[in-house]
Amino acid sequence: MQRLQTLFTFYFQLFALSVFAQNIQIQGHSDTYKGKTISAYAYQDYITNTPAMVASAKVNDTGYFSISLPNIKDNQYMYLNIENMKGSIYVSPGNTYHIIFPPPDSTNYLNPFVSHPIDLVFLNSDADNINTMVIDFNEQWDLFWRKYYTYFVRKEATAVLDSFRLTMLHRYEDVKNPYFQGYVNYTIAEIEINILVGQKTLSNKYLKNKPVLYHNYEYMKFFNDYFKDYLEQFAIERTKEGDEVNKYISANDYPNLMEVLKINPVLRNSDSLCELVLLKGLYELYYSGDYNKENIKTILQNLVRLTKIDEDKLIAQNMLNSFIEVAGGNAAPEFSLKDLQGDLNSLVDFRGKFVYLCFFKSTVSECVSEMDVMSALRRQYGKKITFVCVSEDDDIADLKYFTDQNKIYTWTFLYDKDKSVSKLYDVKTLPEFFLINPKGQFFKSPADAPSHGIQETFDQIAAHKK
Repeated sequence: MQRLQTLFTFYFQLFALSVFAQNIQIQGHSDTYKGKTISAYAYQDYITNTPAMVASAKVNDTGYFSISLPNIKDNQYMYLNIENMKGSIYVSPGNTYHIIFPPPDSTNYLNPFVSHPIDLVFLNSDADNINTMVIDFNEQWDLFWRKYYTYFVRKEATAVLDSFRLTMLHRYEDVKNPYFQGYVNYTIAEIEINILVGQKTLSNKYLKNKPVLYHNYEYMKFFNDYFKDYLEQFAIERTKEGDEVNKYISANDYPNLMEVLKINPVLRNSDSLCELVLLKGLYELYYSGDYNKENIKTILQNLVRLTKIDEDKLIAQNMLNSFIEVAGGNAAPEFSLKDLQGDLNSLVDFRGKFVYLCFFKSTVSECVSEMDVMSALRRQYGKKITFVCVSEDDDIADLKYFTDQNKIYTWTFLYDKDKSVSKLYDVKTLPEFFLINPKGQFFKSPADAPSHGIQETFDQIAAHKK
């Protein structure tokens, strides 16, 4: 994760975690992006990494912006996004953050079609600002690394890293913010994975009889690395338990899969951890190509129905939703709509090429902010991918005004007068994007937005079709 930058020296005081949902304010300046939309995103979960936009605002003509995040109950990691630039921020209920969203680093070439990290600048020294503590910890780590990097090169870093861990625990012993405690603990745990500390040592120190921190970015990064390919390795072993894993996957048997995994003493006494390991494993197996995908989807559906853990239910549902993106044979609903010239256009008319389908509204700033990136993508990939926008404007006059004011947007615009096509595609937010293959089947449903990574998929399509 990128370093967060600050202008001032900060000090630490005791932090009390709010148990009630409170609003959060993020205020600041971004002179480079006047007139653009700045949006705050959170991840729904850290297995599928499904992003969700929490709120957005316009950067006004003076470069000022103010975002209000409603009903935030806990400390969490988020990121702020303008066009294809994103900056990390940790937020706490009831706080106000004053930041600068700086321009891109002009010394480096930045691909305009993919997201790039940027370092936010924090202007206030609030005592309970978790970003303050994260910045301080990162500075301490840099000092430690510069002094002891040769130990890492010689693979002799275990002892000095343990000393660093104890030093940090002492440094922050008065900081009661539970999220930050997890940040320190599991950032160091991730380093220990990279220097090949033994699996048993890691599990006893960081997992066994420890709470599952579903919403802590650093905990989940450690979890994902520690349990990478765990279920698959379990299944391919020529053991009784390995055979049982394969049998229960074939039988869509979620309860017995849980029981098999509990042979591991770290998982035995924690249904939350065990079920999370199962979810991660099923997610990996689905994409491995070695297992029946319908079996895996059925197991996840059973888990959604039977689990008592809300976080796991959400993760399983996000997994099922994400599988729709790449599952072959799912036909995109057919439709026919008129364009601005009054001509009827049907989805079938676009057969033979990929179709990047956008549902948008010209009066919604989040939609408009994607159009410039979409225009750039069309210039690069327009020979292989057809771009189509379906307007949900209240009046066709709004759409006509928008296209008249933006004549560089020369792809197909269709008007969905009664929003029947939007309902057909189960569009819940605007903008929403879908990628349809040349046979009229969903390739990604929903697809990434222009400013959120669709260019990588387009590169794969372009390479495949050469």
